[in-house]
Amino acid sequence: MQYERYVTSAVIALLIVSAAPLTASALTTNSSVAGHPDLHASVVDNEFTAGTEATLDLYLQNDGVITQGGPAAYQERVKTARSTQLSISSGDSPITVHTKQYPAGHVGDGTNGPYGIDITVPEGTDPGTYHLTVHAEYTYTAQVRYGPEQPRYTDYERDVTFDVPVVVRDRARFRVVNHSTDAHVNQRGTYSVSIKNVGSEVATNADVKASSQTQAISFGSTGKSASASVDRWEPGETKTLTYDTAVEDISGVHNYSVPVNITFNDADGVTRHSNRLLSTFRPLPKQTFSVDDVQSTLRIGRSDGTLTGTVTNTGPAPIHDATVVVQNNLSSLSFDQHSYALPDLDAGESTSFSFDGGTVSKTENASSLPVELAVHYDNEHDDAYTSDVHEVHASVGSYESLFNITAVNAIPAGTRGDTPKDSDWSKLTFRVTNNGDTTLHNIKPSVVFDNQYFERPIESNYRTSVITTLEPGESTNVTYAVSAAGVAGGTTYPLDVVVDYDQPNGVSRTTTSYTVPVRISQSSSLPLLPLGGGAIILIGILLGAFIWKRRSPDEDTDADEE
Repeated sequence: MQYERYVTSAVIALLIVSAAPLTASALTTNSSVAGHPDLHASVVDNEFTAGTEATLDLYLQNDGVITQGGPAAYQERVKTARSTQLSISSGDSPITVHTKQYPAGHVGDGTNGPYGIDITVPEGTDPGTYHLTVHAEYTYTAQVRYGPEQPRYTDYERDVTFDVPVVVRDRARFRVVNHSTDAHVNQRGTYSVSIKNVGSEVATNADVKASSQTQAISFGSTGKSASASVDRWEPGETKTLTYDTAVEDISGVHNYSVPVNITFNDADGVTRHSNRLLSTFRPLPKQTFSVDDVQSTLRIGRSDGTLTGTVTNTGPAPIHDATVVVQNNLSSLSFDQHSYALPDLDAGESTSFSFDGGTVSKTENASSLPVELAVHYDNEHDDAYTSDVHEVHASVGSYESLFNITAVNAIPAGTRGDTPKDSDWSKLTFRVTNNGDTTLHNIKPSVVFDNQYFERPIESNYRTSVITTLEPGESTNVTYAVSAAGVAGGTTYPLDVVVDYDQPNGVSRTTTSYTVPVRISQSSSLPLLPLGGGAIILIGILLGAFIWKRRSPDEDTDADEE
C-alpha cells in the first residue's frame, strides 16, 4: 500500500510537469483573419443615341470573401480593395471614352460609386450593344495575424478586367442646325434656334429649354431659362424655336454658349432626355449715334438763342419715332422745348436738329455751357430706348440787346392838354432794328407810361405799332401819335418801350423795357390851351398881366403921393 501511494504521487507529479510546457505554448500561439475582395462592375442608365455626349455612371460591387474570421476590423480590411485605380477604354466599340483614368480609392464591401465616365456616342453609330473595358488595379490584405504583439499583414496587388455594356438605341435624336438673334447690346429682342430630329423615331410632347450661363444674357421672364414646346417632331424634321431675350450693356460683342435641353416622349411613350445640345448666342452691336456740327447763337441775357447740330445714326439698325432730347437741366440755360423730332433714320443717315428760344441768365459769366443730348428712339420691335449721352459745349456770346430802338424825330411842345383834339397830336417815329440772328414776326413795340398823366410831359394816343417781319439786321420805322406839354419844350424825356414778338418756332416773348430818349422842341407859337386841369394856372398868369397893363398912371402916382 505504501508503495502504491508513492507510485501514484510520482505519476501525478510527472503529469503536472509535462502539462506546464503545453500551457505556455498555448498562451503564445497567434490567431489570423483571412479573405479577399471580390469586385464586379455594373452600369445604369446606359442607353444612349448616336450623336450623344453623356456621362455613364459606373458602379463597383465588392462581395468581400472571408475564409477565416476574426475581429470585425480585420475582416473589413481583408475585404477592402485599397488604392483602386480604374482604367477605361472603348475596346472594340465605336464609342469614345474621355475619362480614361478614375482614382476610385478604397472600395469597401458592398456597392461603391457612381464613378462618372464621360463618353461620346459618335453620329452615325449603328444601334446595338457595345462594351467598354474597365481595368481595376488595387491592393488588398490577404491575411492578418494578430496576437499579443502588433498585427502582421500580408498584402498583395491584383488587377481585374470587366466589360460593361453600352446600348445605342435608334430613337429620336437632335442636332442644332442654326441660330440667330435680333437683340442688340443693351436691348431686348428674340433668339431663335433651329433643331433637327436626326433620329429615326418620332418625338412627342417635347419641351425645349434654352438656358443662359451669364448675367449678360437673359431669357424669358425668369432670366435664366425659357422653354418652348413641340407637340410632334417627325424624324428629319427641323423646328425653329423662338425665345424672348435681353442683352445687358456689355462692353463688346462675342459669342455666348447656350445649352439646350429637350425632354420628350419616345415612340413607347417613355419620357426621355435628349443628347446634350449646345447652341451659340451672339448679340448684335449696340445702337449708337454721333452728334456733330454743333453751333450756337446763345447770348447772355437773351432769349432768342439757338443750338443747332447734326445727329447721325451710326447703326447698326434703322430707327423711327426718334427725338433728340436735352437731358440736363441747367439753371442758367433753358430752351423753349427740350426735344426735337427726328425723321426715320437708316444706319448711316444724318439729319439736323435745332433748339430755339435759348435763354441764358443775365448773371451767367461763361463763354460756353455744357449741354447733354441723347436720342430717344424705337427699334424694329417698337421698343423704346435711350442712347448714351453726348455732351456738347454751346458757345455763349456777350450781352447785346435784341432790338435797337431810336427816336427819328423830335416832337413839338405845347400840344399837351387835358383833352387834346385830333389836330393837337404830333407824329413820333421810332426806328426799330433786329439785332438778333433769326427772323422775328409780329413785332409790337409799345410805349409804356408808369407815372400819372399830369406828371409826365408826353402823352400818346396810339401807343402800339406792328411790324410784320423783321429779318436779322433789318430796320424799319414805326409811328405813334403823341402830344407834349408846352413847359417841356427844349428838354429830352425818356420813354419806355416794351416789344412783344414771335420767334421762328412760334413762341411769343416780351422784352424788358427799352429806354428811348425823345427830344421835345420849343413851340413856335403859344397855343390857346383848353380850359381845365393844368390850364388854370396859365389863365391866372395871363389875367394878372392884363390887369397890370390896364393900371392908370394916376393910380400909380396916387399911390406914390399917398
